[in-house]
Amino acid sequence: MCRREGSKRARPSARRRSQAIACLVLASLPLVAVAPAVADELLFRLEDPRGDDSGDGTIRYPLNFYGFRPGDLDLREVVARRVAGGTEFEISFTSPVRSPGGRTIDVGGSQLDDVARFGFYTVNVDLYVDTDRKPGSGGVRTLPGRKAVLAPETAWERAIVLTPRPQEARSSLKRILLKGLKNELEGSESAGPEVDRMRQLLPDEVERHVFFATRIRVQGRRIRFFVPDEFLGGPARADWSYVVFTTGADVDQRFSLAELVGGTAEEGLFVVPVAPGGAVDRFGGARDDDRGQPPILDLVVPAGRSQESVLSDYDRTGKRPVVLPGVVPAEGK
Repeated sequence: MCRREGSKRARPSARRRSQAIACLVLASLPLVAVAPAVADELLFRLEDPRGDDSGDGTIRYPLNFYGFRPGDLDLREVVARRVAGGTEFEISFTSPVRSPGGRTIDVGGSQLDDVARFGFYTVNVDLYVDTDRKPGSGGVRTLPGRKAVLAPETAWERAIVLTPRPQEARSSLKRILLKGLKNELEGSESAGPEVDRMRQLLPDEVERHVFFATRIRVQGRRIRFFVPDEFLGGPARADWSYVVFTTGADVDQRFSLAELVGGTAEEGLFVVPVAPGGAVDRFGGARDDDRGQPPILDLVVPAGRSQESVLSDYDRTGKRPVVLPGVVPAEGK
């Protein structure tokens, strides 16, 4: 079982270090057995208010980042339907989904649709799924660059990612996790063999616990994508807990290196960062010297909670990140 964030422990053994790496993508838990569902059955629906794509209320859109405009990341509805072989998720936004066609991205004349080949380019949608509903069981870390963790009572067993460059994001995630392992084991006598062993195991761990959608359809304000039964263990269920949020998609990762050199951010996974003042290449934040503000623009929250209060509750030095609550569709929202 994965330990909760912040728990104290002695220097880990090689066996415990291996377990810790599995927890980076999630604890190794069995798939959930579920009964078959009828094709095209509505499984659940989650709604979100209009006009709240400003994170904690202070985030402003970039001045001119490939045509980003308010409303592009404003999540309005999440729908899950049973289809043949899996679940189709449908994400709706306030504004029509922007097509990458015809946009030049560099002085060499490269076209945006050469890198964003699935018909959209502005948004990432993360869905973290707690399938066993056991407090403290599962993972609480979000993907790199999100600057948030999940509440332990809704720790996730499966993560689903909608992003304009899924294959590249999958490869980058494996590289970032392996780099993190190397840093953790630096100076250890077992560092070399352990890294080599995990280099072989890590791809399978990522594939088991993190799914990057590639069967994608864009229509108007909606993006639909398919998640197979093999990944979730059956159709998505309304009595599972879901954490769903949007971030801006940095499809060519041009700004990650600058952030890392400046020492102001962890390495991100195709995420447009947020920083005080804003600019053409990042979302604008409200506070100077704020390293903890998550680049989350819109978050589905449970009844009785506000997005602004959740996303503003963190330490500005980055020592205590935002804690994201889950939503259970069967319990209402």
